[in-house]
Amino acid sequence: MRHALLTAAAVLGVLAGTARGQDALLAPAAPPSPDERIAYMCPIHSDYTSDIAGRCPRDGMALVRATPFDVRDYGMEFFTEPRVVTAGESATLRFAIRHPASGELVREFAMVHDRRYHLFVVSQDMEYFEHIHPEQEADGTWTIDVTLPRDGYYKVLSDFVPSGGTAQFIARPLVTRGYDGDLVDDGARLVPDTMLTKTVGDLSATLTFDPPTFVAGLYGHLNFHLSDTATGEPVTDLQAYLGAFGHTLILNEELTEYVHSHPIDLSAGFDEEAGPMLFMIPMGVDAETLRGGPEVSFDGLMPRAGRYRAFTQFRRHDEIRTFVFTFEVAAAE
Repeated sequence: MRHALLTAAAVLGVLAGTARGQDALLAPAAPPSPDERIAYMCPIHSDYTSDIAGRCPRDGMALVRATPFDVRDYGMEFFTEPRVVTAGESATLRFAIRHPASGELVREFAMVHDRRYHLFVVSQDMEYFEHIHPEQEADGTWTIDVTLPRDGYYKVLSDFVPSGGTAQFIARPLVTRGYDGDLVDDGARLVPDTMLTKTVGDLSATLTFDPPTFVAGLYGHLNFHLSDTATGEPVTDLQAYLGAFGHTLILNEELTEYVHSHPIDLSAGFDEEAGPMLFMIPMGVDAETLRGGPEVSFDGLMPRAGRYRAFTQFRRHDEIRTFVFTFEVAAAE
């Protein structure tokens, strides 16, 4: 997981990768450094690598040729058009991704869950959440139009896998024109949920935790039971959303720790070599022909103690339903 230390003053700044010249033709060949070693890696489970091409045994996704031991963040230039965003008015977000060593613009990205670029926009108080997907322009940059609902500070989170690189999760700040508040005083003040059944439209979700209290540094499961709001009957017609039966983004109260997770199949067991057999929908199948529910589970490792909020999305009757749950993570003993 990658994090960035950000301030509101940085919102209009441009962060660019710095090109570094190389004289490869004159220099003798040298053994590759750990950052340059090539392997085949699962674009979703970056801890699974192989010396040869193939498919990830956890989810069936084609392995991509990458540098899995290079932990550097890619450079990102983030612009808004207009330069200062006004709440309630449409604005364009633009992103340019650059290689951390060469500074060259990256144009090729791996397809992960039906998209090459996932973008999350979250308000500082964590009351506003959006999961959207920029489009790539002819010049190689990525753009998307947004209309922010009110003045304030927002965190813009980019999730992508550069071709030949490793998975990236990069945060940038965005502050609207009319915001004159205090970043500390206006931060989220999360309260863990005591009612763990919520309804959004025609879908109701009951959440349980395994273990009942999450512990920092250890994996836990968020288990959802989905039912029809009107009848109370278990839902079995859940549609795939971006190649999965759900998505969840989990953030801590300070907006510094992030977990992006997809449904797992708890009945599939554990493979000694590959690890947990994760996804409920293997890659490469026509997910639109499948239906799921009523049980959907996600796993996640919360890196440190504190309060977290999970934004979990399901698709039913061609509509996306977003459920928001807040919970506590205890410190490891």
